[in-house]
Amino acid sequence: MTQLYCDYQYTGIIKALIHQYKFMKDHYLAQVLAYQLKLPQIKYDYVVPIPSPKVRDDARTFNPVTTVLAYKGIQYINLLSTDLRPKQSKLSKIERAEASNPFYISLDIDLTNKEILLVDDIYTTGLTIHHAGCKLLENKVRKFSVYTFAR
Repeated sequence: MTQLYCDYQYTGIIKALIHQYKFMKDHYLAQVLAYQLKLPQIKYDYVVPIPSPKVRDDARTFNPVTTVLAYKGIQYINLLSTDLRPKQSKLSKIERAEASNPFYISLDIDLTNKEILLVDDIYTTGLTIHHAGCKLLENKVRKFSVYTFAR
């Protein structure tokens, strides 16, 4: 990872807002987040959201990261996919560390020497980003940076 960008600390009102948005399915808060969040103004070859398992997006009725990106008018590609796995928030630090990499590249794109911006909602232990980054590096990206709503 070249750079980690975060707009907020995951505490107080931001934690409550993200919780309301993601877990209480308050889809309209995406507009508030989109207005408040300031992604880096650097040119990347691809903006890539960290995926949620399709089952979770279906249950929630939206993907929290791509919905905000869409409201911001940011073009992105769903380069990474993941199968259903336990919720990270329900795992201990040891269980997270022992988990295998859940991500895979889902598009046939040449990533050689590309610069990628990974986007996620919350950065906690960094393991999700590490796993996603490993998949990118296996596919010869030149570098990747990370933007999260909060940390």
